[in-house]
Amino acid sequence: MKSTSDTNGEKAAVYIALALTFIWALGGFIMYWAYPNVIIELSNDQSLTALILVGLLLPIILLWMAALIAKSLLTMRRETNDMRTSVEKMRKTLEVQVAEESETRDRWIQSQLAQITAMTKQTDHRVSQLAEQTLAVQGQTPAPRNTTALSPKNTEAIDINQADLPLPDNSKTANTPVTIRELIKALNFPNNESDTEGFHALRRAKNDHTTSKLLASAQAVLTMLSQDGIYVDDLRVEKPDASAWRSFAKGIRGKDVAALGMVRDRSALTLANTRLKHDVPFRETVHTFLTQFDTVLREFEKTAENSELTEMGKTRSALAFMLLGRVSGAFNAR
Repeated sequence: MKSTSDTNGEKAAVYIALALTFIWALGGFIMYWAYPNVIIELSNDQSLTALILVGLLLPIILLWMAALIAKSLLTMRRETNDMRTSVEKMRKTLEVQVAEESETRDRWIQSQLAQITAMTKQTDHRVSQLAEQTLAVQGQTPAPRNTTALSPKNTEAIDINQADLPLPDNSKTANTPVTIRELIKALNFPNNESDTEGFHALRRAKNDHTTSKLLASAQAVLTMLSQDGIYVDDLRVEKPDASAWRSFAKGIRGKDVAALGMVRDRSALTLANTRLKHDVPFRETVHTFLTQFDTVLREFEKTAENSELTEMGKTRSALAFMLLGRVSGAFNAR
């Protein structure tokens, strides 16, 4: 498409050439009208006549050559601009098409993953039903799964007054091992004052020597982090799969457990790393917390299912562990 400026420029070149040609011709006519005798005498000489004709026509020829060259240059510039515009439109069209194809492909992949997940769940459910039916035919009942969070050697009851949290004791459940569900609730801490289930799980976990120490150190680091404006509920964290937690519990480090350090909150990482380097009490508390969390995780992993490990990884204590483990290098290969 021609631009207005280029079109006007092409017309102007032609108009200027016509005007100058007219002025030159008018000048020649005036000379002939003013000095007719001289012109007649000069025309009698062939050599002078040829010279006059060259003098009259050469400027006009040069003038029109310049006009045509200017017009050609303007035409080339217009075509170049048109080509640039067309290329830009094609690029934008391609970008839109690529974005649409990528979005469509992502949706298709997500739908396929959702279908695979649903089919996996159905298969697991069907396998469980077949196992129960087989055991029933054989006159047996499936053995109940051990839901105790920690092994018996780690379920020693202690006085609740050893802990920092002012929670009442319950003598009826003091000697009962903490279940997996209760430990997960305790590691997340109560959501608010009306979270009775969370307070009950916390009281139960505080009766265990090992989990009591972990909860006390977790409460301490959460409090210290909040002093720097770091709240684990607001962290941008990619929740790891159960396999990463199992690998870490078994002592594996490096890329196999790198998912545990997927904390995307740069400000929280910077603040925690700075305080870890310069605040000695904070560094000691973090070391104690990481050690106790590792100890409990090793026992918890032995009895917990994948879904329970994943649920545990969403608790506030686990999020603090992921943040502090990342900045302290606890997930790096040894």
